[in-house]
Parts: sequence; structure tokens; C-alpha cells
Amino acid sequence: MKKIFKLFIKNADDVDNAEVRFKYGKVTSIVGIATNLLLCLIKFIAGLLSGSFAVMADAFNNLSDASTSVVSLVGFKLSIMP
Repeated sequence: MKKIFKLFIKNADDVDNAEVRFKYGKVTSIVGIATNLLLCLIKFIAGLLSGSFAVMADAFNNLSDASTSVVSLVGFKLSIMP
């Protein structure tokens, strides 16, 4: 994860800077959204292929987790406003 932070956040070690902390929140939210959407897709396809409603339901749980990350991203954007 540190490599991802170093790649996308300039001065990633300066955690006292509000802009750097915002970028940490942004990167982690985007990674969370992407990961949960990918898991949702994989689990939904696996559920369809296997006929398992439990696996498909878990796919929708990952979709709701992705929406939680969207709310976190909005919160981070609002937190830097004056």
C-alpha cells in the first residue's frame, strides 16, 4: 500500500499537511470502491454460474460496501472545504 501512496501522493510522508491527509483519504476510498466493485462482479458471476443465491447476495453486499466508500470520499471532499 505504501507504494500506491508514494505513486499518487506527492510528499506522502508529510501527514501533518491537510492536503496530504485528504489525498490519503481519496486514494484509500478509490481503492476501496474499485476493489468492492471487482469483488461484486466476480461474486455475481460465480453465483450465476453456480446457481448460488448466497454468493449473489454477498455480491450485493460488496456493492453496498462500495457505496460506503463513495460516502467516505464525499466526506473527505467536504472536510477540506473552508
